[in-house]
Amino acid sequence: MAPMRELEMAEWLQHYLPSIPPMWGEGSTCWIERMKTRRAEHNPPFYWLGRALDLVEADGASEVMRARLLAAHGDEVCHRGERDDAAQRVLSEACAFAWTHTHLGVPTIEAAAPGTSIESDRIRLAVPDHETYVLPARLRVANAMRPIFDDIADEAQLAADLLPRVSGRLLYLDMWYGREYPNSVGYDLDLTEPVQAALRHSCSEQHIGHVFTRPFQWGNPVETHY
Repeated sequence: MAPMRELEMAEWLQHYLPSIPPMWGEGSTCWIERMKTRRAEHNPPFYWLGRALDLVEADGASEVMRARLLAAHGDEVCHRGERDDAAQRVLSEACAFAWTHTHLGVPTIEAAAPGTSIESDRIRLAVPDHETYVLPARLRVANAMRPIFDDIADEAQLAADLLPRVSGRLLYLDMWYGREYPNSVGYDLDLTEPVQAALRHSCSEQHIGHVFTRPFQWGNPVETHY
């Protein structure tokens, strides 16, 4: 394992995607360029994301993460859309990696389905010493509860399909990140409790465990069951 170094989230994003310049102000169109100007102070998602990327590098998985970010977003500024969302999904995977490292052991990144690419398709995290596999996932942005419940059911089914039938199978589910995240699921109890109930139900039906986190906040999960 490489020596640990601690960098801000913004510094890691510059390390991975150096061709995208930092952009201050509300006129920027690309989430990555805006995040390169943010600091971790008073921002738990940014703090925990920085620590996750520290662990990714320390465990020798940095090149895989770089390849996945490039495949998801590309090395140019985007204009608010699917590429930003895809990049955030990769960063949620980094958080799943960090949680797995901390609680289960150093994971190996694998393509989740046979014949797919570790650079651009879904991945799973393997901890063979504990016969455990983790499927990283991220809730899609939704303005109503029904799409969230459907998303949870779909991800639980996918975890059951893509994880080997061993003693330990977990769905790691991260909340989406947005400017109003403190008013969303994971923070507002009236919104969070129904989502937790749906997650428990769907994962129980598929006989898998789960980890549920606020956006990028792998270090203080909302709920774990495994």
